[in-house]
Amino acid sequence: MRDRIEDPRLLIRGFRREDAETLHEAVCESVSEVAPYETWCHEGYSLHEAEEYVQWWIAAREQGTAYYYALLDAVNGGFAGACGLSGYSAEHRHAMLGYWIRSSRTGHGLATHAARRVCAAGFSDLELIRIDIVVPTTNPASLRVAEKLGARREGVLRSKLVLPDGPADVVAFGLLPEELALGGRLP
Repeated sequence: MRDRIEDPRLLIRGFRREDAETLHEAVCESVSEVAPYETWCHEGYSLHEAEEYVQWWIAAREQGTAYYYALLDAVNGGFAGACGLSGYSAEHRHAMLGYWIRSSRTGHGLATHAARRVCAAGFSDLELIRIDIVVPTTNPASLRVAEKLGARREGVLRSKLVLPDGPADVVAFGLLPEELALGGRLP
């Protein structure tokens, strides 16, 4: 899958080692909003953990198992968040979408915008026939992103994820290429 997705609003590119410091800053700013939904995000998140996070996504891309992107502001290059596909299966042609936006950049549609671009690239480059999105039932902002993409709500899976507060129910969404085209309004 391509390492860079062209876009006038965001620089969407594969993680690089030099992203660790700005990632660390964004995570520290966003702990109260991100930590309830991500086991890797917590108070006291260290620069070393940010370096490991970046290296993990670089290695996953090299192995062809996941394709995560740093989201950088196209104007000033500031780190806005991350978005990508994980759990990629070439045999079954599906993957799972994930995304998060730093707290100071939420409310501007960046998660939906980046996810739309990443999904379109996944359908094109990897010839995916389906992208799964699982969102904790308690995360209304992420639920809205899945709906805006045109994903179809397929049900609630009980105790599907273990989050920092324990097992969590999730809404399972499935996104097919034609649904992104209808709900995603790609230019």
